Amino acid sequence: MKEILELENKLSNMTTDELYNYAKENYPEVPNMWMGKKKLVVRRIVNYERNKMNGIDNE
Repeated sequence: MKEILELENKLSNMTTDELYNYAKENYPEVPNMWMGKKKLVVRRIVNYERNKMNGIDNE
């Protein structure tokens, strides 16, 4: 859980351009991960990572 909070803080501290590039580079298998407002993109990435940690299929 600590890793998720650290990730959320890291993403929130990024600029919008940095965040969108991060999402495009690190999650190419997830279409539209980078689209939307910054807060939405952060939430989407955090949820994706939380699901991955819990073994839930992210499709």
